[in-house]
Amino acid sequence: MSNGQNLEEKERERKVRRKIFYLIFGTLALISCGFLIWKLSILILPIIVGALMAFLFRPVKERFEVRWLPHEIQVLCSFAAIGLVLFFAFNTFRKHIPDEKQKLEFKVRLKYKLNDRYRQLVAKSPEGKSNAVTALLEKELGPLMDKMNQVLALNAGERNLFLKYAAGYNGKPPIQSKFVDYFRANQTTGKYVIPEETPTGAASPAAPAAPATTQPPAAEEGTSLESKFSAWILAPLIFLFLGFDNGQIRRFFISLVPNRYFELSLTVLDRLDDAIGRYLRGTLIECFLVGLTLVLGLILLGIPLGIAVAIGVVSGLLNAIPFLGALIALVIGVSYALIAEDVRPLIPGLNPNDLALYVVVLVVIAHVLDDVVFQPFVLGGAVNVHPLVVVIAIIAGSLIMGLWGMLFAIPTVVVVKTAVETFFKELKDYRII
Repeated sequence: MSNGQNLEEKERERKVRRKIFYLIFGTLALISCGFLIWKLSILILPIIVGALMAFLFRPVKERFEVRWLPHEIQVLCSFAAIGLVLFFAFNTFRKHIPDEKQKLEFKVRLKYKLNDRYRQLVAKSPEGKSNAVTALLEKELGPLMDKMNQVLALNAGERNLFLKYAAGYNGKPPIQSKFVDYFRANQTTGKYVIPEETPTGAASPAAPAAPATTQPPAAEEGTSLESKFSAWILAPLIFLFLGFDNGQIRRFFISLVPNRYFELSLTVLDRLDDAIGRYLRGTLIECFLVGLTLVLGLILLGIPLGIAVAIGVVSGLLNAIPFLGALIALVIGVSYALIAEDVRPLIPGLNPNDLALYVVVLVVIAHVLDDVVFQPFVLGGAVNVHPLVVVIAIIAGSLIMGLWGMLFAIPTVVVVKTAVETFFKELKDYRII
């Protein structure tokens, strides 16, 4: 056997050993990763949140890039700029957070207004007759109103505190007299659905024994909260370390890739980076446009600027989760519209008494604009996913991780779709498959 044949034989054996080594190493790595994910599942969400925060921070860091400044100083300047913006934003938003007195006023006013509107809705004719529609409304809305009254009812401590604030308490000005009248009227509000009385002597059916519920020990609850708090400390740490990273982590993982797949790996990473960046930037612009639409619409309906901005900001930010932003805008906007006093719409011809209806119409218009205009033109091809896939992903995400799953459902679909498309395309282009 010649030397050339010996070398070829050794090279074949080396390739076989390399494949076996990669197979064993990959299997062990997958098993180890699966075990760690199973045991440290509580850390997955904070790591993802911290990484996304660092990804969003990267354009700000690049904006502060100066050649003659050390990298660490540039990152610290970026952190300082973001900190100042967040401080002023939080300080402004905090002024619109209701205090104890305002929360009591809100519950009293909302309960009074809801009952007042309900009585107007189911009011009988002057002859004392009620039509079929009124009877149907009483039957369907009566139990709902009883539940709402039960939720909004003040307990004994809250009632005493409200009366103290009504007279002036804790340095606060006294509550307006009409709100005190609302409070007194709420005390006389009874049930709209009267339970049927059982006949005298009739044996009442034995109620099934309620299963004994065991309350978790306080020590276990404290341990659970402590572990969750410790896990979420990881999010800002991930953000800080990735913020100071200057490409070392990327270069380290790329160095582990064999030379044959080096360009393929770079292409996949670049495409993923571009897709995630376009999606996040498009989502932020979309949320801003939805919030701006709500703010302008609420101002035109006569709602004060501060309240309109607060509702628009909260709803706009939560619009990153499909359908949740519109739902929050609807709940907060209608709640405020029901308790609003002396509202003067800027649009002529609008009746202030129908403000809640106008808010519902505004939210519907904002949602339609988001679906028809903002998403197609702002996000464009960043997502390019079939609507059915989006709905299924959101439902699956909510079942797996709740609210966070709904938030990360679409980005996950975008990442998987981009990675699979790019991976198979490049494998074919490089004639690997």
